[in-house]
Amino acid sequence: MNLFIESIEGGTYLAAFEQGNQRDFLRDQNSKTMTFHCLSEIRSHLSGQKFDKVMLKQSTPYDEMCGLESSSGKLEMEIDW
Repeated sequence: MNLFIESIEGGTYLAAFEQGNQRDFLRDQNSKTMTFHCLSEIRSHLSGQKFDKVMLKQSTPYDEMCGLESSSGKLEMEIDW
């Protein structure tokens, strides 16, 4: 099983278990998608669990901020866990 982490606006992260093409975002006891403030918080919440691969996806608005056309590509990379 893989872990997929997405950085969204406001310094917030979402985390999902990924099996094949299916992603199941972590949810709280009320079935609401959980949000995290940092990668360490996700690591602590999932302590003791092992993953084959951990991917981090991050949108980067820097092109727009510099007056260039916004790039539709999002940065996605494997990270050490």
